[in-house]
Amino acid sequence: MTKQSIENLLGFVEPEASDVLQSPEVKKKSVDFSFLFFSDVRKDVSDLEKYQLTRDVTLFADKENFTAIYIPERHFYEFGSIYANSAVMASYLVPQTKNIRFRTAGVSLPLHHPAEVVEWWAMIDVLSGGRVDLGFGSGWNKPDFILSPDTFENRRDVWHERIPIVQKLWRGETLSFPGPGGVDVDVTVYPRPIQKELNVWLLVARSDDGFIYAGEHGYNIFTMLYGLSLDEMGKKIKLYRNARKKAGHDPETGIVSLMLHTLVHEDMKTVENAVEEPFKNYIRSSLIAHAAAGIASNKAAVGELNEDEQDKIIDYAYQRYFKTGAVFGTVEDGRKVVDKAIQVGVNDIAFLVDFGVDYSVVMESLPYLKELKELYG
Repeated sequence: MTKQSIENLLGFVEPEASDVLQSPEVKKKSVDFSFLFFSDVRKDVSDLEKYQLTRDVTLFADKENFTAIYIPERHFYEFGSIYANSAVMASYLVPQTKNIRFRTAGVSLPLHHPAEVVEWWAMIDVLSGGRVDLGFGSGWNKPDFILSPDTFENRRDVWHERIPIVQKLWRGETLSFPGPGGVDVDVTVYPRPIQKELNVWLLVARSDDGFIYAGEHGYNIFTMLYGLSLDEMGKKIKLYRNARKKAGHDPETGIVSLMLHTLVHEDMKTVENAVEEPFKNYIRSSLIAHAAAGIASNKAAVGELNEDEQDKIIDYAYQRYFKTGAVFGTVEDGRKVVDKAIQVGVNDIAFLVDFGVDYSVVMESLPYLKELKELYG
C-alpha cells in the first residue's frame, strides 16, 4: 500500500511549512479549556471504572475552573458506547459539580424527537443551575438508526430542520406535532429550563459547507482535525467567520471548539511510553468502527488489507498524529500546540484524555494541564 493510499484512507494531508509547531509569537487571545470524553475501549477495566474516570476528571475540571465537559452519544458498537445517553451521563455528574458547563458532542438529532431532547436537557439545566449547552450531529452509524429508521437517508436535512425546533421549544414556544390518529398535538415543553436561550454547537468535521452553514445560522462549532493540519483548519475557520459576518452575526463571538487527544506530563519519554500502545489501539478501533458502519471508502480499503498492512497504516497514523495532531509532551510542548491553535482561530480546546492511557497516568497528568491552562490567564 502506497503512502498516498494511506493518506487517502485516513484523511491525512501533509503539513504546510507553517504547520511546524515551533512556538509562534501569538497575540494574547482568550481561549477556553475543556475536556471531552469519547473513546475509551480498554478491555482490562470495567465500564464502572470508565465512568469513574469520567467523574474524577470532571471533578478536577470543575474545581480548577475549566470551562466545560463535552459528552458524546454513541450506540451499538463497543467503541465509545459507554456514552449511550449523554443526558444520563450528565445527570450523574451534575450534582457533584458547581461550575463546569455540560455540553454534548453531540446529540444525534435525527434519532430523537426534538421535544424529547428539550425535556431531558431542560431538567438538567434546572438541576445544574443553568449550565447546559447542546451540540448536535447528524449521526452516521447505520445501526444507530434502529431508533429512527425513517430518518437515515435524509439525516442531514432532518438534523438541520430540527435544531431550530429545539431552540423554539427551549424558549417556551408552543409547536404542533403529529399525534395518534393523524391528529396534530400542540406541545409546550416542561419543565422550563433556567436559560432562556440555548447555546448551540454544530458538529462539523472536514466539510467547508458545514463550517459555512454553522456560520450562516449563528451556531458555534465543535470539530476535530481528522487528519487536517492546523493551518488547513484555520482556512475552514475563516470560512466560518466570514459566513457569520455575511449573515449579520458578530464574526468574533462564535466559539470554535477543537478536540485534541491529550497527554501532558513531566517529560516526553513518559508521554511516549504511556501513549503509543493505547493510541494505536484507539486508531485501530476507530478504523474498524467506521468500516463496520459501512463508510464506503474505509470499508473497501480495510477489507482489502491483511494484518501486516493494517499495522503499517496504524503505525503511520500514530507517528503522523503524534507530531501534528495532538497535545502530547511537556507543558512547553503543549503550549506550542495551543499557541498554534489560537493563531488559526480556535477559541476553545477540548482535551480528549480517555483514549486508553493508564488511568493513574491520566490523573497524574491533570496538574500539568492546569499549569498549561494557567499560562493563558
